[in-house]
Amino acid sequence: MSFIDESEPRYMDERDGPASAEQRIASPFSGELPSMASSSLAEHHLFADDRSQVSGGTYATIELSNSIETIGSRDDANSEATICERLTEELRTFATHDATSLHEVPYSPPSGPSEGFTTTVKTAISQIRRHAKWFAPEPLAALLEAALFAASTSQSSASLFATLNLIEAVQTYAYIHPYSLRAVAKFLAQTYYNTYRRNKTQKVALKARDLTISTLKSHLGPQLDEAICDAMNGDLASRDGFACSAGALELLAKRVRFDDPDLPCVNLTEVLDRVHFLAVTTRANEYITEHILHLLTRIFKDDRYIPQMQQDACWTYVLDILLASCKAPRHSATSAIFETLAQHLSSIEPRLQLRMAWLYVRLGQPLHRVLSHQLRTSFCNVPQDEQEWRLKHVDMIQLCTEASYLEELRALTNANVLMHQLQYPDEHAAVSVVATNFITHIMDMNTIERARKLLVRALVDMFYTSAMITSSISTTQPLFDALCMASTFSTDAAAFLFRVRADVKNFTYVNPEDTEHRFLGILETAPDLKKWFATLVDVLHLGAPWEVYEIFLRETKRVLSNHNLFRDHLHVIRRLQELITDQIKTGKVVDPPLHTGLTKTYVIAELVQILAASLSYHRMLKKEEITDIVATFNSTAGSPDYIVSIECIHALTICCYEVPETMNRYMDDIIDRMSRMVTRRFLAIHVLQFLAGLSRLPELCSGFQETDYKKIFAVCYSYLQSTRGESTMAERKRTPTSEQSSATQRNEEALPEYVYALAHHVITFWYMTLQRRYRDPLKPYITSCLTYEVDGKERIEDQGMVTIDLMDRVDADDGSSSWHDDAAFTTLDGRLVQRHRLVGMLLVTTKTSLRTGRTLVTVRRPSGMSQRLLEHGKASVTVEDDSNSLTVLPDDLLGRTYGSIAIPKPSSTLGALDIIALPEDDAVNRAIASLDRTSALDSHKAGIVYIGESQITDHRIFRNIAGSPDYREFIYDLGDLERLKGATFNTQGLDRNDDTDGEHTIVWHNDVTEMVFHIVTMMPNSSDEHENTARKKRHIGNNHVNIIFNNSGRTHDYTTLYNLFPGQLTHVYIIITPSARTTFVQTRTENPTTEKHDRFYSLRVVTRPDYPNISSAADEKVVSGASLAGMVRNLALNECIMTLMWTGRGGEGAEYPSSWRSRLQQLRRLGERYRGGR
Repeated sequence: MSFIDESEPRYMDERDGPASAEQRIASPFSGELPSMASSSLAEHHLFADDRSQVSGGTYATIELSNSIETIGSRDDANSEATICERLTEELRTFATHDATSLHEVPYSPPSGPSEGFTTTVKTAISQIRRHAKWFAPEPLAALLEAALFAASTSQSSASLFATLNLIEAVQTYAYIHPYSLRAVAKFLAQTYYNTYRRNKTQKVALKARDLTISTLKSHLGPQLDEAICDAMNGDLASRDGFACSAGALELLAKRVRFDDPDLPCVNLTEVLDRVHFLAVTTRANEYITEHILHLLTRIFKDDRYIPQMQQDACWTYVLDILLASCKAPRHSATSAIFETLAQHLSSIEPRLQLRMAWLYVRLGQPLHRVLSHQLRTSFCNVPQDEQEWRLKHVDMIQLCTEASYLEELRALTNANVLMHQLQYPDEHAAVSVVATNFITHIMDMNTIERARKLLVRALVDMFYTSAMITSSISTTQPLFDALCMASTFSTDAAAFLFRVRADVKNFTYVNPEDTEHRFLGILETAPDLKKWFATLVDVLHLGAPWEVYEIFLRETKRVLSNHNLFRDHLHVIRRLQELITDQIKTGKVVDPPLHTGLTKTYVIAELVQILAASLSYHRMLKKEEITDIVATFNSTAGSPDYIVSIECIHALTICCYEVPETMNRYMDDIIDRMSRMVTRRFLAIHVLQFLAGLSRLPELCSGFQETDYKKIFAVCYSYLQSTRGESTMAERKRTPTSEQSSATQRNEEALPEYVYALAHHVITFWYMTLQRRYRDPLKPYITSCLTYEVDGKERIEDQGMVTIDLMDRVDADDGSSSWHDDAAFTTLDGRLVQRHRLVGMLLVTTKTSLRTGRTLVTVRRPSGMSQRLLEHGKASVTVEDDSNSLTVLPDDLLGRTYGSIAIPKPSSTLGALDIIALPEDDAVNRAIASLDRTSALDSHKAGIVYIGESQITDHRIFRNIAGSPDYREFIYDLGDLERLKGATFNTQGLDRNDDTDGEHTIVWHNDVTEMVFHIVTMMPNSSDEHENTARKKRHIGNNHVNIIFNNSGRTHDYTTLYNLFPGQLTHVYIIITPSARTTFVQTRTENPTTEKHDRFYSLRVVTRPDYPNISSAADEKVVSGASLAGMVRNLALNECIMTLMWTGRGGEGAEYPSSWRSRLQQLRRLGERYRGGR
């Protein structure tokens, strides 16, 4: 028997439950009544069918009137047996009518029929109150069941309220049959759910709630509790099933909430059992889940139930319920229940606390310290097999997606590292499982960045641990391969892999980070690097997330310097060259994200640097491969992007030292391309530095023709033109602001004074390399380059004048012998007569023997000094014009007796209209002595410091007195070994009297430039450590440029070096680092047996933050030992010139402090002093 017809739909608000109008409601009473009521029910259905053609409302009204009249007219005794049956039949007619009408039309609250139903129910209530003894239990149960069925079908609030009153009357005056109690419970649950959310039906809801509470207080309380629990049947597909479940949950929550001593505690085991059934066997529904959580919150807040839960072992139910509920979307009630639950963690069995902890994690709730401890403790349990290792990391993803679980994740990763230190697991399969789990979570897009860093750090530590154990390749390789995969997603993994190196004996090691002071040991079990090399190629080919891709761009050139690492993987080098060359030529490269502010230019510039680093493998490459790389640099140097052009010029500089044979064939094209770059002012410094370095490599310009030289001078002329004029000259002398200084990293236009000085240097260097046959035709052109017009008049600046003087001196001295006073005369020459005469820019001194007629002619000029021994005839000290001459003695008018001296013509740049004879007095002698003390060479200095293995303090570094063999070879390749004591050259502050700064030093010089090196290892040590450091630091700290030979095993930059050797004057450090790490012993055993061409070094120039780093080695370059000294010397010379320009900026003397111009000024002052007294 049921009080709801399964054939009819329930028309409810869609918010009330998930069932649709087409769904049918199952009978809540099927098969629950005993056989004695079954006949009555059968009769009801037959009776209802017989009247199916009659209007239900009309029939009910007529039948009700007849029933009342009959009851009123009959004798009470005669009505006792029939009153209950007749009322039941009347109520069934309403159920039949409503079912039919509801099937035909959409639901609307009935008026007439519901009034008849209400009247009938009231009659039943009245009769029960007056004659409860007339109603036997079974007929009364049938009556109540019919009323419940009809009321639930009509959905009228009046019908529902009347039915609730009927239940109350039966409970109060009669007896509710146990078989009817479940129907009553379902009706109460449905009624409460359907009415408590609407204001108009709140009265009905309150009635249902109060009736439930009063029944629970009665003797039927335990049975009603059980019946309410049974109402949660889990049938959420039907509307009535949904209403029953939801209403039952709400009533239970209300029931728990009531703090009434007469209200017995709920049977918690039974409630949780049904709630668990509802949670795990039904489809997850947000509304039901919310009410489950709400009910549990009410239970947890009632201290009466906590002991019962502990006693009855109900926490397992709770965990299962919460675990099942978390499959639905999170609710606002979730936080509330877990806050309440945290107060009772001590009552939960320890074995369940771990499950509770993971439950908190899955639901994203903050972990209580007790649960956090349980979670961390569980991480220390060592799994026994591969499957257990797999299960151990199943829930790791929950820890990786929330920042609040980072400490727990750190505990998990630390536990894994510790287990690897204890050699667990020790099988390849289990390690592969661990590595796979880690890499899965690292590559998961939901993993937060901080968690990803922890996972990568753990992978690195596990790899370290495995690699440092002998014969554990089975555990090392999976971890290394996992790191290779992670490097495509994680910057930390990529940065670690780029620290992998091979030492001079081909043992694999890992470079320490900048923050690490330890010298990491050799990996006892070196992994196979094929996976890493494949990843390297793939990322540069296919790209990766920008942050990762940028690391590959920046670090690849550094790892390529380690030749030992790629010794057996030359195919990787070839593949990279092929790939990068194609990308540079086609321009098909990764486009940086907009937020970086970078463009493809940046990417191409980095690719050029990688390609330049790969060129260091040229001895293992084919000629056509080398040629293709050089051609790529040359063609790309003309790129519209100035940054790319600069990098290509720097790469070509490396090519000049490393592959001179190939560059010699390409030199015509390269010079031609350089000459076409003159319109790009921002390339001036780089082009001029390239040409200046090229002039010091005579083997590369051996095949030059006159047109090639002319192109070089034309480049200098073009750049000189850009720096001339009043506005530009003022700019050359202007002191930059701090903002301008910091902006000069790429803005070479801010350094016109350096361009000006460098252009003159290039002219000077290249003129001195010219063969004699090219000088005469090119000299007029060069002179015209040094001359410019102002207001229609030709003008030449001082630097141009001394450059012309140099050309004249070089040409005049070519093939002439040098003399000295002591060698020119003997005692047989008798009395000597000396005369000083100033002819234009030339101070001509003659020392003549009156007896023999021999004359020593000394010509002092801005660019230097030359001497001729004249024995009658004419001495040539210029090549301008032989028609102008000066007699040796004034009285010898035609020079027939003692000879004459050819001088520049008065109209020339070097000549003058008048010849000034200087008196023989002390003032003139002092002036000449001062001029002689001013060296005609541009003298520069640079310090050299050797940092040995693991040396990190200045005291240890400054006590080095030898250095490694390759270091000593390097310093001797820099120049010539010169004695300091009694030295006639400018020692740049080194002691030349007592050998306190050593007996020797290294000096390099040519006809115009000199470089003195302050070499710490050549300076003797003092017994007092602090005095020794202070004495050596006095030289190093006062140098603008210092060269660091770094064999410490650490990476240095300007900051770390400045902290070691602080000096306000030091602007530049040139850092040399062997590409293959060597220990103290290896530098003395392995390096000496390796040829220079097979030893490679990383070369990098670092500068002060306020100093522009425009060096060709501003970014790390790779050079061989054979090229090292020449390139370092060239870099040091360029930086010395630049630092002199930089430190002298401001004021009228801001131009390059040339010694030639200083000598020119002294000659001018001498002429001005004595011109009036001639």
